[in-house]
Amino acid sequence: ILVFSAYFSTVVITDPVMGQAPWRLLPSVATLIIALTAPVLGAIADAGGRRKPWLAVCLVVFAPCMLATWWATPGMASGLMMVAIPLIVAQVVFEYWNVFCSAMLPNVAPSGRLGFLSGLGFSLGNAMGILTFLFFLFAWSWNPHPLFGLDSARHQPERAVGVLAAICFVVFSLPMFFFTPDSPSSRRSIPDAIAQGLRQLWATIRKVGHYKNLGVFLISRMTFNEGFIALMLFTGVFAAGILHWNAKMLVVEGLANSVVAVIAGLFAGWLDDRIGSKWATIMFVLGGLIANVVIFSVTPDMVFFVHINGAASATGGLYPTLPDKVFLVAQCSIAFFVTGGLVTARAMMAKLAPREMLTEFFGIYSLSGTATSFVGPAAIGIVTAITHTQRAGVLVGVFFLAVGLLSMFAVKDPHRAAA
Repeated sequence: ILVFSAYFSTVVITDPVMGQAPWRLLPSVATLIIALTAPVLGAIADAGGRRKPWLAVCLVVFAPCMLATWWATPGMASGLMMVAIPLIVAQVVFEYWNVFCSAMLPNVAPSGRLGFLSGLGFSLGNAMGILTFLFFLFAWSWNPHPLFGLDSARHQPERAVGVLAAICFVVFSLPMFFFTPDSPSSRRSIPDAIAQGLRQLWATIRKVGHYKNLGVFLISRMTFNEGFIALMLFTGVFAAGILHWNAKMLVVEGLANSVVAVIAGLFAGWLDDRIGSKWATIMFVLGGLIANVVIFSVTPDMVFFVHINGAASATGGLYPTLPDKVFLVAQCSIAFFVTGGLVTARAMMAKLAPREMLTEFFGIYSLSGTATSFVGPAAIGIVTAITHTQRAGVLVGVFFLAVGLLSMFAVKDPHRAAA
């Protein structure tokens, strides 16, 4: 998200403004595929019972696709599809992974602890992010003799982040396969599971009126999650293109984000159990909205929409100017609010969905997070291309967060209903 997106949009495509447009359009293709297929796969998995076989398939497809970042060479004028297509496939398969993995959460979480364990999962994931960022810094970025003979002048460390991600994904998925319980198999054959899954999905769509509260939540989540996606994918490109941050600044920012996200995951799990998923989610979406506005207010010569002398505000250090420092704080705030919102939204879905249809509903949950995602990235790419300014893309995220925040107030709180 941070290292490769900035490298792709500023070095692979040398015009940073026009580089943002294809980087934002790439996820549009993936999210459209996810929107059309994730609920179907979820229904089929529910009909078959077990989720681990599906996760194994995702793992086998995802890891090789991530290796494509290595072939993204500086200023490449042709062959971009060799990088783009595997990354699109990787994003699709990773979202499938999230569907099946999230549906396993009630298998391991005692009643009343869904929020805490959802948050703990995100915290441990970001703790792993800290370790990978530290490895990137000390093994490659800050090392005058990068490990494995990588050449910094040819941007090989930035190109190798996909390889690093693939290795970590494979190695740290193994404990889940070996030590967590799976749902029992329905003993249906694959064709029977597919047929039953499709029938069940159609039946769910027909009776969606019986799940009105869940429907309102999914619509709300569909909109504010698009704002979260814009915040996560856009800020690295923004920092590189507008503030001209280098790879070292981006990696340290990512390290700081991971530390904040560990804290956010634990706090969100605690808050979810204390005040309920609805109000916890509202708090995090509101915080993300405010942080988005702050990001929009920053340029090399402006902070909080007030013009300053950027050179005069320089105080030294890795982030030398006042705009750099404000952007760093705002980005860490985004990491906090986005992580918290992901935790509480997943916990709320697990509480609202019928237990016997969890994977199917998490497929629809995935749909609610991707149905507009092909519109949002495309909108940012188009707005950026038309206005020829990266800052205009931030306003797309503001719109989605505001609409998602307002619609969350119409959702009935499962915490209070259970009480």
